Amino acid sequence: MAKCRRCGREGGYRVSYAKAWFCREHFIEYFEERVVEAIRKHRMIKPGDRVVVAVSGGKDSMSLLTVLVKQARELGIREVIGLHLNLGIGGFSELVESVVREYCERLGVKCHVIHLRDLLGLSLPELASKARRPPCSVCGLVKRYVFTVSTMAVNASVLVTGHHLDDVVKYALKNIYVGDYRFLTSLKPVSVEEGLPVKARPLISVGERDIETYAKLSGIPYVEAKCPFKHEGDAEKAVRIFISELEESNPGAKLTLLSSISKLIHEYIEPRESRGLTRCSICGMPSSGEVCGFCRLTKRVHGKYMGADVASKIEESLNAS
Repeated sequence: MAKCRRCGREGGYRVSYAKAWFCREHFIEYFEERVVEAIRKHRMIKPGDRVVVAVSGGKDSMSLLTVLVKQARELGIREVIGLHLNLGIGGFSELVESVVREYCERLGVKCHVIHLRDLLGLSLPELASKARRPPCSVCGLVKRYVFTVSTMAVNASVLVTGHHLDDVVKYALKNIYVGDYRFLTSLKPVSVEEGLPVKARPLISVGERDIETYAKLSGIPYVEAKCPFKHEGDAEKAVRIFISELEESNPGAKLTLLSSISKLIHEYIEPRESRGLTRCSICGMPSSGEVCGFCRLTKRVHGKYMGADVASKIEESLNAS
């Protein structure tokens, strides 16, 4: 019978990269310590920061919200704020919003919910159809824009997302496979740009399986159903299976890969790449060209640039809530 590394009692929960077993109490403790350690190591959050958590309703973001609320005093966080974007995907979006609202209330966390239809007059499926782009591509673009603008609107200094170890390693390997090295710089644990909130991934050193275990042991409600539009391509599936099998036969392999990817970004990609970011001439948000991707999207769908209007709507909505 496996024993808990910390107390010697029955250890029912294994952490592969720690090469250890834990009891329920010490698994939760170890998991939260890993997250806090990553935050401190990468200087994601400073004492006095107001932190916005992008909450999707899934296990990753709901677990991250829980850890930050529990560890707020330890980290010196001034306030934790939940932010959810309702994409208008029928009953799925309604279910997700209700779960997020109820859990934020249970935690005593302020919860801001923004509806995509209120901003652009369209749901995600309608927006993707009119833009003639894949829903996931449009969703990512819209979320990045709305979350950044919203974080600034509530005067928060940090925006955190629930991307975890498996996410980062999987997407890094997939993009190395297809030769898109520029994308790797967006996978850094923390991103700092002048005039914008810090963007961070506190779950970067914990795996998906451990997040699921943490959520269940902690009694965290989350939506297990997948987004109807979520699709795993052949390359992505192959990479996921490869990573899973590698970790199973070589515990700690994912962390080793993460370290190698970080070194690749720091030593070989960043020094050779100038992102050349400027400010969008329409809304003032970061852009690689004169007009940002979000404004170009609205121009294509509605025939006019709407970034500035959307930012104003977000600010009005958040100030009223």
